[in-house]
Amino acid sequence: MKVRYHLAKGPHYMHWQFKTANGEVFYHDPKDNIIKLYNCILHNNRKVADKIFLGKNKDVCSWIKFQGMEVLLEENARVPSWATQLRYNPKVLPYWHDANGNNIDGLAYDELYLCSEGVFFDYCRPVTTQPHQ
Repeated sequence: MKVRYHLAKGPHYMHWQFKTANGEVFYHDPKDNIIKLYNCILHNNRKVADKIFLGKNKDVCSWIKFQGMEVLLEENARVPSWATQLRYNPKVLPYWHDANGNNIDGLAYDELYLCSEGVFFDYCRPVTTQPHQ
């Protein structure tokens, strides 16, 4: 499966958009619950992201692939206090990045948390991929 932040106008604006391998789509309002993803990889279409970074119109260019998910339904469920936020805004930087601005495209995470504040992690292991461009 994969997930991205949906920014198209309409009833699912600013919701997480999930797509299954067979093309089914569903949405989750991040204000409702925290979602924990398992075995995740950050993806980015760098060509599209570079165009947005240079001022072109925004288009879909990033997503997270993952193998499993859990909706944390407990009242007052929280992202772990030690978790670190991952960022993606191609108008600011054309790649996924950490708090220091380091390019983290293609990195894999055992677990990621999706919430209204963004995407967070508490453990990371790099994936053997081509070097960042």
